[in-house]
Order: sequence, then structure tokens, then C-alpha cells
Amino acid sequence: MITNKGKSIIGKYMLGQAPAYASYLAVGCGPTPLQTEDVADNFATKENLDFEMFRVPISSRGFVNENGIDKIVLTAELPTEERYEITEVGLYSAGSNPSAGAQDSKTVFAFTQGENWEYHTASSSIAIPVISVPLDANDDDIINATGTANGVFQTNADNSIFYNTDRVDRYERPRFLNNTILMQGDDSDLSIGGGGSGGVDHFVVDSGNHIHLTSPNVDFSQNSPLDELRFAFSLINRDGTSAANPDTVRILIDFAATDSNNPSTYARFEINIEDGVDGYDFATNRYFVVSKQLQELYKSQNFTWNAVTVVKIYVSIFDSGSGIYFPTSDYYIALDALRLENVATVNPLYGLTGYSVIKNDNATAIIKSPNTNNYVEFRFSIGVT
Repeated sequence: MITNKGKSIIGKYMLGQAPAYASYLAVGCGPTPLQTEDVADNFATKENLDFEMFRVPISSRGFVNENGIDKIVLTAELPTEERYEITEVGLYSAGSNPSAGAQDSKTVFAFTQGENWEYHTASSSIAIPVISVPLDANDDDIINATGTANGVFQTNADNSIFYNTDRVDRYERPRFLNNTILMQGDDSDLSIGGGGSGGVDHFVVDSGNHIHLTSPNVDFSQNSPLDELRFAFSLINRDGTSAANPDTVRILIDFAATDSNNPSTYARFEINIEDGVDGYDFATNRYFVVSKQLQELYKSQNFTWNAVTVVKIYVSIFDSGSGIYFPTSDYYIALDALRLENVATVNPLYGLTGYSVIKNDNATAIIKSPNTNNYVEFRFSIGVT
């Protein structure tokens, strides 16, 4: 679909006032793919992808007649080396927003081994172990993370366990690159309270095992308070054959001045999602993108981004099925990526000009395997009505 922004840019392009209307193709992983017969939402007002993974230049342009309809075809070559699962595609007039400069949209963390995340408890800080063999050693679709620290480890998104039918149907598999960090649901205990005179409750770290990254590049001081942080992750059953769902998922991303559980200087990205609330249905969709404006983060008094020396991530998953509402080890969170989306810097000649969610017979993501050559086409019809 051509967006409203796209119509404006195409009009300017036809008048010679814009250099291009479609120079780059953006690929993302945010939405749930659609069945072929599904009716997509109206994307006329869409201004960016739900979760953009990368952007590549359009290499060829042409026309085709498909079922009697003339269409413009725009083609781009995907990166060769990496693995991606694609659920959305968009057209952009340029590779980046020239008005945004260094504050433009970008991937902040991809949770790869090269980022050097560590696992931290009250007494130790250790490298996160990597499991490259099938996670179900007994071929029983049950994650076996024996030997890992409280069930925190790195693995590949194409681990064979994630291709089991029940997991595929729930969209459990991570999508961004081929590396992910899994954190067991009882690794931390995040309660909610401390509203005080302001009346707003926030997370309280009751037990504070976490992963952390020191010296992160997270200075967003020059970004608008309206710009967004978007966190992509998936919810994973330990036992893939189980149809059980937890009640609540809580994730805390803590940008802090120190590595203690209660630092004096911090900005906190708090995620609290509940099954059956606000459109979340853990039985049918386990892949999520949660967005918050920078101004919506919970900050300490006089917080500044240049004071941040460490980023910590805590995970708690709660299930009342046992009758006791405590964090459970029956589920994991797979950390996929954290992205900064610049939504505030407006440029009349730059923007998302076309957008589509992936459709196929099985409502599955399109997998771009590592070390393969692939092309993607974006087609939109032309005509006069």
C-alpha cells in the first residue's frame, strides 16, 4: 500500500521537487504474518516499520502485468551473510533521514556474542554460555539447559527445537539475526509497587539476577523525548508440547550509572504484559514488540544519558496455574533486539512511501537463511479510478 506520506513524496517527485520516492527497501520482523485470504489493515497513515531489521538499496525497477493489473516492481538484494525472519516490508525515499544525522533510527542491541553481555548474580559475573547443539537432547521438545547459570544462555534462532510445529504455530522463534539470549522466567523477581505520593507504581527488584553490558553506547540526550525505544522478544515454553500459558511477563531494561539492583541514577524501560489484556494472546502469538517514548521511561531525579555506564536486563514470568503467584521456570524470554526509532525529526522529502505485511498460505514469516543470496520484490498497482 502507498502511504499518505508516499503520496506526498511521489507528487513532489513528479513535479521535480523530490530526488526519489523509492530508493531503499526496508525489511522488518514486528507484525504477525497474514494468511493469504486475510484482509490487511489500512496502512495509509503508517510512518515506519513495526521493527525494522535492515535497509538495502533498490537495484532494479520495472513493470509487470499480473492478472490484468499493471504493477511497478522494485527489487533489492538481501544481505548474504546473516539470517532474518521477515514479516514486513517497506519502501523509503532514502537510506536514512538526512535531517536526523547521528540521532537517526538504529539498532541499539542485537544480543549477539560480539556484544559481550555477561550474566550477573549477587556474587559473580560470568560469560553467558553458548548452546549450539539441539536444545532438546532427548528429541522430546523440552528445553534442556543443564549446566547453565539459572537457565540463562545463548543459542541460535535456527536451533532445531524452534521448528517443532507447536512452537511455529505460536510464533516462538526469534527473528532478528541468528543469535539470541534466553532468560529463564524465574531468574529475577520483579514486583510492582512504590507508587508513593505520585500514585504511579513501578517495578521493584526483589531478587536481582540479570544480564548486563558495561560501557554501552546509549547516549540519547540529543534525541527528542518523542523518539521511541522498541524492544523485540519472544515468549518460549520450556515444554513445547504443553499448551499452558503464563499469566504475566515482566521485563526490566535498566540504563544505570552503577551495577547495583537499586542504583541512584537510572532510566528504566518497564514491560508488563498480561495474557488476555490489551490484545495480548499468549496462545496464538508469542512474538512481541513493545515501544515506549524516551519521555515515558521511568527516570531518577536529574538523570542524564551520559551518566549511564551499564545496561541491565531482568526477566520475570508469572503463572498462577500452581495456585502460587511466583516467577516460574516453565518459560523463557528470548531477547531479539532493541531499536531506537526516530519519529520526531520530520523531513518533507523523506519517509515511508509504501508498506506491506507478509502474506502466505501458512501465515509464516519468510526465512532468509544465512550465507544465501536472495532478492525481495515490492509491487504496487498503478491505474486511474
